[in-house]
Amino acid sequence: MSEEKCLFCEILKGNIPSLKVFENEGCIAVLSIKPVSKGHIIIIPKQHHSFISNLPDDMAFHMIGAVKALSTILTQILQCSGINVMHNIGSIAGQKINHVCFELIPRYAGDKINIDMPEGKTNENELYEEQKLITSAIRDSTMKLLEAIRDGKIQVSKEVKDQALKALETINKDKPKLKSEKDNSKIDLLKLEDELKKL
Repeated sequence: MSEEKCLFCEILKGNIPSLKVFENEGCIAVLSIKPVSKGHIIIIPKQHHSFISNLPDDMAFHMIGAVKALSTILTQILQCSGINVMHNIGSIAGQKINHVCFELIPRYAGDKINIDMPEGKTNENELYEEQKLITSAIRDSTMKLLEAIRDGKIQVSKEVKDQALKALETINKDKPKLKSEKDNSKIDLLKLEDELKKL
């Protein structure tokens, strides 16, 4: 779906009417015209981005600020018992409009809304492998950014460059410590599952 045909972009341009309830520098919030519950709100960034990974950091900051502010207001004025904050990435995960959004769905006792996920099973080694994969990717991404700053490929202030150089030095010094947490601690998955069932 192109930006011109995007429902949320049309709302932002004023071409499609909406019931706006909130606005800040980076986003607006409107009442859903197909509400799952009373007070169902959709928060939309003012720029067209399909996925949150493409959203500029300042816009993400404004959206999370809106989530916080509106959650507080909804709880106070609607006396809801809880709120689901929904965000779907990709059609397989339920994203229906190719534009980032957060949905706030107030919850009430006996509302019969079912947002439930089946609990899966895993083993300790699989968890440690996932941990290693994710932390390695984060570390590699951070290193590339810091090296680009160091090499002048990204222009920053002298203060930021000094911080980047210091961070690079620290990371390189601590490389041997960045092994899997498996070396230092054990997770008793059965015990953990028992504790979670008590909650």
